[in-house]
Amino acid sequence: MSKEEARKQWKARVDEFLASGETATAWCREYDLNVNQFRRWVRKFAHQTVSEHTSSPVGWLPVRVNESGLVGTSEGTLMVHVGSVSIEVKSGFHPSLLKQVVRALAE
Repeated sequence: MSKEEARKQWKARVDEFLASGETATAWCREYDLNVNQFRRWVRKFAHQTVSEHTSSPVGWLPVRVNESGLVGTSEGTLMVHVGSVSIEVKSGFHPSLLKQVVRALAE
């Protein structure tokens, strides 16, 4: 097996593990894998992912409009959801402050 094929195989294993919600020890026991070797691959792929995200330019966040969320919203008010946090933005808000808050929450 070539290095590239091995990397793809380990990447698939790590992705499957991350989706499973199991501990590394339990998952490796189930698939008869060396847990120390497996953890090295998890760290390797996590480091690559962080590098890819930190070298990417800052861009727009996706916006999802929930029609039911518009009921009871006062005019001139916008609700921004970042993860599990909601921010109520009213007219006259300070744009650079909102930008800083959203960036901090997205990290």
